[in-house]
Amino acid sequence: ADIGEGIAEVTLTEWFVKEGDMVKEMDNVCAVESDKASVELTSPYAGKVVKLYHKVSDTVKVGSPLVDISDGSAPAAAPVSSAPVAPAAAPAAAAAGGGGGVQAFKLADIGEGIAEVQLTEWFVKEGDMVKEMDNICSVESDKASVELTSPYTGKVVKIHHKVSSTVKVGSVLVEIQTAS
Repeated sequence: ADIGEGIAEVTLTEWFVKEGDMVKEMDNVCAVESDKASVELTSPYAGKVVKLYHKVSDTVKVGSPLVDISDGSAPAAAPVSSAPVAPAAAPAAAAAGGGGGVQAFKLADIGEGIAEVQLTEWFVKEGDMVKEMDNICSVESDKASVELTSPYTGKVVKIHHKVSSTVKVGSVLVEIQTAS
């Protein structure tokens, strides 16, 4: 699955299971790391680990299988894909039409049942100029701490949350005035 922020691959840093182990849904399976975050991935299934596809320190492409877990109904259930639940921010255009306008930058659905994150740091303030991929803020869930980058180039016109605020998925984090 796409994990956002332009991340195409992660490094497998640790296995918490081995072939033959029994796992429950939401048990930690492995840890992966990108340049943006270190994340522990959980099993979407209960069952027996039948195959590990990668070794520790391997580079894993997004969308590649990590592990096969048999739920007993088939030899190998669908593999867990490398989709860390790193809070990924998704752009959402607030202005209609082409050209410029004020773009609302919302906290995207980050999966694994996570409905909110804590805002831990702002790297910008209202009035700052930002370029696409500049760090905007840092957020944290019970699964990961991540720095979110700007999907736009422009001027920060409004910051919607204070540090230590709890931010719900879908909430606007910041508004950026883009060039027309």
